[in-house]
Amino acid sequence: MNELREQLHKLVDELPDHTLEHAKTALVYCGKPEEQRMTIERAKQRAKENSERRLREYAERTGRGFISGIGGGGGHTFADGNHHSSMVAFEDGKDATYHLYVYHGTVFEIIETIEVSEDDQRLIRRERIKGIDGTEQILTAVLPVSPIGSRLS
Repeated sequence: MNELREQLHKLVDELPDHTLEHAKTALVYCGKPEEQRMTIERAKQRAKENSERRLREYAERTGRGFISGIGGGGGHTFADGNHHSSMVAFEDGKDATYHLYVYHGTVFEIIETIEVSEDDQRLIRRERIKGIDGTEQILTAVLPVSPIGSRLS
């Protein structure tokens, strides 16, 4: 066994039990990162599970609000019962962010992507906004790339 492997084994052996699950997740990701990346569909599922828990906790704590089967990931339920969650994921090989909102009882989601144009001259930000009824709109913003933000060749 080489020295680096021995060091890693020693580090894992010294970890507190409550951190082992996180270490396992990180090591599995390191072994096969393409298979482990968060997809939009996985982000939606995880976000919904987290949101159900947060909205239930809000309703139990305040005695008002609602319990929903629809919700979001790492986010916040506000004092007025509105909710926003977001989770970083990948869509079609691009970085994306999945957002889920509950605003005055209306549920909608946004999938946001940002990319550089093929000529490296512009940033393109797209937001696909989808309502619970399935309607969808796409908003696009195009900005020039600053010299500091341009890609290195």
